[in-house]
Amino acid sequence: MPAGRGSRPHIVVVSYQAHSPYSPRGIRTRAIVEALQRECSVELIAGPEERDGPVQPRADRSLARKAVNFAHSSVLLDRFEPWSWRRFRTWDPVGAGALLIGFPFSPPAYAARRLVSAGIPYVVDVGDPWVLTKSGGSAATRGLALFRAQRSERRLWAAAAGGVVTTQGQRLTLERLFPKLPILVRPNGYWPQDQAEAFDPAPAAERGSTLRLAHFGDIYVARLDLVPFLERLVHSGQWERVELHQYGSDWTGTLVAQSSATIVFHKPLPWAEVVQTATAYDLALVVGNRDPTQLPSKAVAYLQPPIPRLAVVEGERGDALADYVAGRPGWAVVEAKGSDVAATVLRHVSRDWTSKELAEPGEERWDRVSAEIVDFCLRCLLPPGTGEARTALT
Repeated sequence: MPAGRGSRPHIVVVSYQAHSPYSPRGIRTRAIVEALQRECSVELIAGPEERDGPVQPRADRSLARKAVNFAHSSVLLDRFEPWSWRRFRTWDPVGAGALLIGFPFSPPAYAARRLVSAGIPYVVDVGDPWVLTKSGGSAATRGLALFRAQRSERRLWAAAAGGVVTTQGQRLTLERLFPKLPILVRPNGYWPQDQAEAFDPAPAAERGSTLRLAHFGDIYVARLDLVPFLERLVHSGQWERVELHQYGSDWTGTLVAQSSATIVFHKPLPWAEVVQTATAYDLALVVGNRDPTQLPSKAVAYLQPPIPRLAVVEGERGDALADYVAGRPGWAVVEAKGSDVAATVLRHVSRDWTSKELAEPGEERWDRVSAEIVDFCLRCLLPPGTGEARTALT
């Protein structure tokens, strides 16, 4: 099987969300592909391009929709499996290696089967746990679907030349299951954005009696319930009004149902606009996951908005989000149902922060992060001494 096209190694990248403008996996894919193209020829296999941004979900209780949902959770690997089957059933891969990026997981699972048959090594890069590495099991997958997912994921990792995950918890789980698998822990990065250097948050004494919170990104079932957190803020009496500005969809419907805080919905914004828009708020929220081993991808990008940041978790001990922000300037951590929520938030917003204290750290920029990922992948995929493609990109 040819190793490449021309003088440069040919690498196949499979990422269903590569063209998704707002998806963290799409952003990650584009950064990695850009870095790969400096050393290799790259073939990208991706799902269809998305329209601009998500829309608010509508309740659909029809029998047809219920049947589809049942099939997704009880039979299929995921709702993308029909696409994966069509795309890869006759695929004849050519190349020196492949990088399989998920979520979703059925495209890497189906692609891996064809790559193994062709004798092409591959690295798996996942940010969201599937079933083997998911803390507490997978409530969204059951029955035949769970059995199939467990079997597919075990085959996926067993044949992999390397793995890339975003948290130490995921690495430890994989190491227990596949002790010989080389693993890199590397969360997402961020693209540098223009910021007003002269901007400093307003002094605490000049802020009004309204607490204005902002969350940039969708809220869905994997995220913690924000309602207990909001209720504690409102009932503390520290502020006359608590507002949460939600830039994206609330797929859970919990924010609309609650009556304590004022919820203001906005359309999602490109991240460059988020950095500028954030200056209108007191705090930027990152909502932790129900699975504490999973790091919300936006946590890294939240290093950029020049305002204080707050991580909302279920419990600080062993939580990937709490571990990631620990010791980073501008951050505070609260437990969603903790008794000290209001006191911590008040203390955090009452401090007179400077733009220098809230400046983004250079080591998390995408050019450095993607170079680290690409260097690891090429070391796993290419034989020693392959040449320029083996050169570290850092």
